[in-house]
Amino acid sequence: MVNQIMLSEKCAYCGDMTDMPFHCNYCKDPFCAEHRLPEEHRCVKLSLIRAKKFGEKKIIRDGGPNKRNFFKRIFGRS
Repeated sequence: MVNQIMLSEKCAYCGDMTDMPFHCNYCKDPFCAEHRLPEEHRCVKLSLIRAKKFGEKKIIRDGGPNKRNFFKRIFGRS
């Protein structure tokens, strides 16, 4: 049986010393319990991982080139 000694590390986000650091699966940096999730420490690699996994989806807000704007439909202005 191998005894492993846990070393205290500084959280890469807030700088607090933590006895049980969590290492991010994406950026591999150490974090405290509060900042262990990628969303909580604003992981720089999270947006890259999401883009690869789900693809970049463009949002069309105007409904297309031939569709009239919501306000123009209501107020009748062209």
